[in-house]
Amino acid sequence: MSSIQLQTPILEGGIRSINFFNGRLLSAEDLTQEAAAQQDARKRLGQAMGDGVASGLEVLPIAGAATKQNPVVTITRGLAVNRCGRTLALPVDVDISLVRPQDSQTTIQTATFDDCQPLQSGTYVAGAGVYLLTIGPASGNEGRAPVSGLGNVAASCNSRYVVEGVQFRLLQIDLSLNTLNDRDHLRNRLAHACFGTTDTGMQAFFRDPFNTLVDGYGLLDMLRPNHLTDCEVPLALLYWTIDDGIAFVDMWSVRRRLTSPATMNRRWSPLLNDRRLAEAEAMFLQFEDQIEDIRAREADAMANIEAAQRFDSLPPLGMLPVVAGGSPRGFDALTFFGEHASRDIAMIDANLLRHLLHEALYHEAIDLSAPDKIQLYTIFENVQALRAQQTYQLALVFASHALPYSGVARFGFARWDLSRFATTVL
Repeated sequence: MSSIQLQTPILEGGIRSINFFNGRLLSAEDLTQEAAAQQDARKRLGQAMGDGVASGLEVLPIAGAATKQNPVVTITRGLAVNRCGRTLALPVDVDISLVRPQDSQTTIQTATFDDCQPLQSGTYVAGAGVYLLTIGPASGNEGRAPVSGLGNVAASCNSRYVVEGVQFRLLQIDLSLNTLNDRDHLRNRLAHACFGTTDTGMQAFFRDPFNTLVDGYGLLDMLRPNHLTDCEVPLALLYWTIDDGIAFVDMWSVRRRLTSPATMNRRWSPLLNDRRLAEAEAMFLQFEDQIEDIRAREADAMANIEAAQRFDSLPPLGMLPVVAGGSPRGFDALTFFGEHASRDIAMIDANLLRHLLHEALYHEAIDLSAPDKIQLYTIFENVQALRAQQTYQLALVFASHALPYSGVARFGFARWDLSRFATTVL
């Protein structure tokens, strides 16, 4: 292979735009080529930005008995970028039915772009299962344009516009019956399967970093490319049963902010990738969303819930509503954390809390099967507001023992013995 001299233009694979000049005869093919060039330029910019959800596109179940066998979700307006660099914009909130009749003849208009293969179509039948909801590109024709074909022959296609849009797809996740039947742990286990918390490839890298390359990890990578395409952006996991309808919608197990492409150094990507930071942010948000669902559905039983009954893994830092003097509702700290809880509950202020959370994003999840202690904190501003009766909900922060600020001696604020915590906050 001959070498290329410096300052020699390399044009192979470059964007080919039409050279316009006065007197040139332009054809439909020329204008189509120019549109494709502009589209290619936008795609490369999108790939440089990274893929994920830029804004909106929240998935909200619509409750009601009528929707149990024919579940419907609302997807809010928003913007995403797929791995191909294509922007996926939903301009208005839409209600999406997750079941199509088995005899439906509806066809899906797939995107016309060569790098996006048609999304799988098919019939989704209600039953116990977990499904991945995705957004992908679609297009359609609109209107009719007047034509004057050569020799007065009518054009074969005289659509006025080609409209770019989006479509949604459900992809069933193949799970064992044992996994599906353990409904108490299902949501947490699915989320951490997506985060790659216990991925063997990642564990191998940390055991032998000089001889291990991590090409992918986690549930979503397992689905690519045979089931989940690069043209789709994951929005949520849904657990759906024929008796209860949608049992939960978990966005943050699969939803990610716009994430920069993988580092140029493939070997060290598990340490340097923006993906790991985005997953850590999602891990915190996923846990808090699940806690909010428990508050909404099991408010009267929260004080009796133990962490191990619902979770195998916790984020390296999280926040819980707890029971204490002046705070009558919430989880019981001693019951929830059990033998994992630190003996003392320290106090932290808002400034240190932000720093602690930022530090936590660079730590691994808390494994509840390990004997490690979990440091507990109250928030100075929250306790002061509780004492002034400006709020009636005490917030408890928990953090991995591996965090550098876990030691209570680092803070000059008051602290409580856990065994007397519920009666000594006020």
